[in-house]
Amino acid sequence: MMSHTYLNMNEDFQNPSTLWAALIIDQLVKNGVRFFFCAPGMRNAPLLKAIELHPDAKSFIGFDERAQSFRALGFIRTHSQAAALVCTSGTAVANFLPAVIEAEKSRIPLIVLSADRPGELNAIDANQTIDQTEVLRDYCKHYWMCSEPQSDFPPRALSGKLSQLTHSTLSSPKGPMHINIPLREPLDHSPVAMDQKWKDEIFHILKKERASLENALLEKRIPKAELSELYQALENSQRPFIIFGPMDEEASLWEEDLGEFLESYKGSFSCDVTTGLKYKYGSEKGLIPTLDHPEVLAELERTNPDLIIHFGHRLTSKHYYKFLERRIYSDPEAKIFHICDSHQHEDPGLAFQRRWNILPTTALRAINHFLKERKDAGHTLKLRPLLNLEEMIQKKTDIINNSPLSYPVLTKIAVENLEGPLNIFMGNSTFIRSFDSYATYKSLSKTWNIIANRGASGIEGHLAMSQGIYDASQSPTVAFMGDVSFIHDLGSLASLAVLSSSAEEEREIPLLIIVANNQGGGIFKLLPIGKEENREKNPYLSLLTTPHQLDITAIVKAFGIEAKKVNSREEYLQHLQQWNKKPKFMILECLFNDEDNIRTYDQLKTVKL
Repeated sequence: MMSHTYLNMNEDFQNPSTLWAALIIDQLVKNGVRFFFCAPGMRNAPLLKAIELHPDAKSFIGFDERAQSFRALGFIRTHSQAAALVCTSGTAVANFLPAVIEAEKSRIPLIVLSADRPGELNAIDANQTIDQTEVLRDYCKHYWMCSEPQSDFPPRALSGKLSQLTHSTLSSPKGPMHINIPLREPLDHSPVAMDQKWKDEIFHILKKERASLENALLEKRIPKAELSELYQALENSQRPFIIFGPMDEEASLWEEDLGEFLESYKGSFSCDVTTGLKYKYGSEKGLIPTLDHPEVLAELERTNPDLIIHFGHRLTSKHYYKFLERRIYSDPEAKIFHICDSHQHEDPGLAFQRRWNILPTTALRAINHFLKERKDAGHTLKLRPLLNLEEMIQKKTDIINNSPLSYPVLTKIAVENLEGPLNIFMGNSTFIRSFDSYATYKSLSKTWNIIANRGASGIEGHLAMSQGIYDASQSPTVAFMGDVSFIHDLGSLASLAVLSSSAEEEREIPLLIIVANNQGGGIFKLLPIGKEENREKNPYLSLLTTPHQLDITAIVKAFGIEAKKVNSREEYLQHLQQWNKKPKFMILECLFNDEDNIRTYDQLKTVKL
């Protein structure tokens, strides 16, 4: 029978700090936290030792804390399980802040274990000490200052507290947790006399197969009266519009539920790109593309939906919220409902009139059950799509098919040519908007698990995210990012180089990273501030766009990673087709100029319904 705790406790943990660390790691593992992304250091050495010796814990080694934090974030988003970051004392924990902010905004159970120096060393400003208690607190669902290992602090109190905190962190709405752990020297294997009763109690807890405090995860349910109200709203509506935003469950767990709902509904709906289901359906099925298409937005406003139900979290499209804002302004009694389990307000359009605080997937399944009951009783919805978009989509397709390399070309070729089940990371900010704007009339039935950092929508950590996604899935993964995002995370190339060197001849690493290099932050040139006629008035534009002439391919090759330059749509398509046949680890640098990119976007705006 496999051991569920340490094999040689007496020999391995002979001082208070190492034994305390062993108890912390053991209880986290027994509460479902088995993956640890470790940053180097000495103060956290007892924690690192405890992770390495625990039979059910898995560690991931990295060079720096910021990269490790985004790597862990990518891992959690893909694996749908909690993971922990581990760091030493001092400024190390501050490097976790951007990823913790994203985790808080995106409801990700990211756990931070920061080793600290004892209280008296912090009080006298000893080397490598800062006040670690406030660094992450504002963005954590839970923060706890753990006690130092001492005989008058009962081990049962520590194990019970860890169980309760972990349970709450993993309960919806999920979120990050920070545990600050002061550890006293010795931090290595040096033996120190310990209180025998205290030591025996820790050993007793460690030997238990399960956590010392077990918590049950209970699912919220939507009352039948509320279901009836939703159904009546749908039944009485002539022009409903249903929106599916990001969910806290991966698409594979609820796409069947969505298909069942759409079979009964048959009206207009929209899927945000982050749902992973945008490319499963076409406009022939009633799918309305993102409202970032101005002609789609104008036509939807003309049809004036009389019911809007938004499942899930915030959309990528900002024009959707402008649409809601105008809708509620023109009719303060408009029926605009939100179904979302979140501690945040999530109402950028200030338009939601009613909110059900429940997991959208739970609500969708309950609605499907209710619709089936109504159908069996002879009641069915009689709806049809609001818009016919076939001609508009064809015109835009023709423009992109005849355009040089640009963001719309990169995304269209990728959507239509990448094959098989894939993990897709979409970087901020132009790439994800371009993917969200993709439209097709015929359904593609793509099977993509899409990951994106849309909580705070930062551009940091994209390379690290890509590695974390692959760490979790060990399956074909494609990441898309802009050149500025890539440059922002150059340090992660070191960790990716280790991954590359570990590839065996007979087992390639199926990770493709696609970098759009238009020599700076080109998204600002698509905005009014960057229009050519305004550039003389805005001499500071370069401070926004950060132009550069860096050779990304040469930088990547310096780390021993395979990289290729792409200068045309034909080369790009060829590389994707080759990767489909034989996935491997490589980075494609796709070079194009802003003028071509801007011209393509301007032409797309000329299409009218």
